[in-house]
Amino acid sequence: MKHNSVSAIINLVEPWEQLEPLTTNRPVGTLPFGGRYRLIDFPLSSVTNAGIQNAMIISPRSGRSVADHLRSGNDWNLDTIRGGLFNFPYNDLSLIAPQKKETLVHHYYDNTILFLKRSNSEYTVIMGTRNICNIDLRALLRYHQERDNPVTTVYKSIDAKDSDPDTTVLQLTDNGMATAILPAASKNVVPNDNGKFAKSLNIYMMSTVDLIDILKEANERGDLISLENLMLQAVMQHSANAFEYTGYYANIHDIESYYDSSMSILEEDNFRSLFYSQRRIYTKVKNEIPTFFAKSSHVKGSLCGTGGYIEGKIDHSVIFRNVFINRKSQIKDSVIMQGTRIGAGTKVENAIIDKNVVIGPNLQLKGTPENPLVIGKGKRIFQQTEVSNE
Repeated sequence: MKHNSVSAIINLVEPWEQLEPLTTNRPVGTLPFGGRYRLIDFPLSSVTNAGIQNAMIISPRSGRSVADHLRSGNDWNLDTIRGGLFNFPYNDLSLIAPQKKETLVHHYYDNTILFLKRSNSEYTVIMGTRNICNIDLRALLRYHQERDNPVTTVYKSIDAKDSDPDTTVLQLTDNGMATAILPAASKNVVPNDNGKFAKSLNIYMMSTVDLIDILKEANERGDLISLENLMLQAVMQHSANAFEYTGYYANIHDIESYYDSSMSILEEDNFRSLFYSQRRIYTKVKNEIPTFFAKSSHVKGSLCGTGGYIEGKIDHSVIFRNVFINRKSQIKDSVIMQGTRIGAGTKVENAIIDKNVVIGPNLQLKGTPENPLVIGKGKRIFQQTEVSNE
């Protein structure tokens, strides 16, 4: 890929309500995943692996957790003299006061337009974070250049029976063009002959000049709609090339999907497909010692981050950095995030425990695969009654 031929926009303004309390104080893009990563690491790594050096991050709120994770962008080689990483916060329209919206009505996309003009790029790729994949953006660019349509979008073939009503699906013509992106529950959406849906990955590539024109027109009309909805309109208006992604994929849209995706990464084929392909996944570097496993520990089929101390039993779970699991405790089919402390004799099963939680000894924390128990960030639980109130 030629220097500065492509710029990237990573859009963190995504639906977050169904992921509460995990998204109470963070956007979907900074949700921890896979023992040491955040969801934003996957599109950022795709950008880095393609040699893209201009990336804009559209953050929904203050962006504190985004800035803390990304810092200068050095871990993704985005702290270059030319280009770099640009973070633009406060873009979630649902959180903007009515008085502020009046001033934004013809200027909502001004920052994006300015970024694109200064990037001097020929093409722009737009990506979200709730669809986890490891896509080759160089291949996507070649695919786009070889075809005449102004927009290229990306999809993953999934079994129709595995979709939910909110799954967004590409309507494909016989020659493989996308004419619309609609919810799977729409009456106009039907599976192909193999019972498959073309699941949208919310990734788009187009000419930077064309994208600037779309954003300027939205400003002129006073359309206060999200960038994602603008892209849906662009696909419907122009038709789009449809690029099929065939690697590991997971969609994060609610608590159950986050839990299922976290458990799926424990399967070796999925883990290797996502993390050990030719395209590396990068994240914020922390120089920590390895996790210490005491003689009393017993760990099976699990993923453990660095800096932890394990005395208890872990079975088929994702354990993040700096987690302390005390003696005679049992963790099964669970996600334990960074900085959590589990007391002696406590049993945790089918649970998602957010960062910096402290759980006392001899407690029972149990959910189900369909309805995992969620403990919010920074909670302190020392009584069994406090668990039932969660």
